[in-house]
Amino acid sequence: LAIVDSKEQLGKEKKLRDANKHETIMGAFEDIYGVKTPINVKDIFNTCKEFGKKVLVFGRAGIGKITFCRYVSHQWAKSALWPEYNLVVLISLRSLTENRYSPLSSGKSYSLVDIVVKECFSRDLSEEDKNLLREQLNKRTVLWLLDGYDNIVQNVSSHLQHVFEQLINTPHHIVTSRPYFNTLSRSVRVEIVGFTDGNISKYVEVFFNQLRDKFPNALLEGQKVLKFLRLNPRIWGIAHIPVNLELICSIWSETD
Repeated sequence: LAIVDSKEQLGKEKKLRDANKHETIMGAFEDIYGVKTPINVKDIFNTCKEFGKKVLVFGRAGIGKITFCRYVSHQWAKSALWPEYNLVVLISLRSLTENRYSPLSSGKSYSLVDIVVKECFSRDLSEEDKNLLREQLNKRTVLWLLDGYDNIVQNVSSHLQHVFEQLINTPHHIVTSRPYFNTLSRSVRVEIVGFTDGNISKYVEVFFNQLRDKFPNALLEGQKVLKFLRLNPRIWGIAHIPVNLELICSIWSETD
């Protein structure tokens, strides 16, 4: 996945919105979603000026926001990212629904501990364990990964508003959102724009390699797909979005 500075991205998206002719639109689209110079994931906090590190990560539907969150969680667990944090917590904000979190009795509200226990553990914790977790969450060495801000911001149940605001105001966090549903203001804003050219080649190779038992010429078909994509710049442009490339490969593999 390539991550670019959102200032550059916003300028190019304005070009896309202002375009009138179809050809101009397609050219702008390829410029926006084509080859990018990646920002290393480990460096996204470097431009944070405040004491807390708060980053807003934009990405369109299907572009890989939850994959990004899972990736950085895994890398942190392997001690490959951000050793300054003693704990990384991944919360899917779309899970904060009334069906999942029924209103509590009068005067009570959900806490961060309640959310973490329900979303991150397969069983309930003892009171002793909850107290230990509460102590850990109160420290400033916790990084929160809050995925799907756009899925909840306009539909937060009143009894979940307090804990939602607690999550959004944690001192160290990465929030993901689709760009057109964001109301947050963060000094560091980056965007996942999809696969790099190298990612596309690797994805196609792996996709068709997995079909070798079913199709003896699967690897050859993979090479044909890459040739087809490179000969068609417009399709090559949209193939940088992961879900689009998956559809292209799936349709190709099912076509005689």
